[in-house]
Amino acid sequence: MGFHNGANIVTDSIVLCLDAGNSKCFSNGATTATCLVSGYSVTGANGSPGNGTHTKDDANMPAYNSAKGGVFDFNGERGMNVEGDLGAHSAVSWCVWYNKSANGAHGGNTDYFFDARANGGNWCLSNYQSHNINFHSALEYNDGGSYTANNTNIFNDAFHYLVVTSDSSGSKVYIDGVDVTSGADTTNSGTETFGNNFRIGTRYTTSGEWSGYMGCIQLYSKVLSAAEVLQNYDAQKGRFI
Repeated sequence: MGFHNGANIVTDSIVLCLDAGNSKCFSNGATTATCLVSGYSVTGANGSPGNGTHTKDDANMPAYNSAKGGVFDFNGERGMNVEGDLGAHSAVSWCVWYNKSANGAHGGNTDYFFDARANGGNWCLSNYQSHNINFHSALEYNDGGSYTANNTNIFNDAFHYLVVTSDSSGSKVYIDGVDVTSGADTTNSGTETFGNNFRIGTRYTTSGEWSGYMGCIQLYSKVLSAAEVLQNYDAQKGRFI
């Protein structure tokens, strides 16, 4: 599947793809993005609709930013809601190119990468419970081995590629194509639902919103192998790094 620069990422079992650099997904001035796989609309998050009907908030939709060929700009703290059911799965992978400020006003705060609890799924946070990356308290990772909210290698005003995989055997975390799970505390993660009203950059109740940027976003209904994670990273690092 091609994105902004035609890079070939893993397509097997992909359930959601967003890339602001692809005009079929998003464009300057738009208040709705379109999933490149399902065609679902992705809108500004609003309220806490559970698994019911979401009422979009255009003012909360990230803006288009031309950096890196096109990214979602969450400046001022914003979040997105997927207008469709991404399903329940026995295995998942959550992938995102992100840029979080190290020293800005929101740099050390708890911000959501993803939250699927509107339909009974899991969540993934930055800087939560003294961990730089926390996946549903099932995988807790600190960059460098100990918790520092700001000025870490992964929150340094630059783009990085985060992948979290999960199934009944447990969870793994990759940063920039490298498996760093050995430095994390992990347990089995439980439910793998993405479901309806999946949130990106915000809590399911529309709080803890992201401040920074997100590039390409991918969700898979399988555990990506280490080779597949590296394939995705290599396919897009020339754009983001």
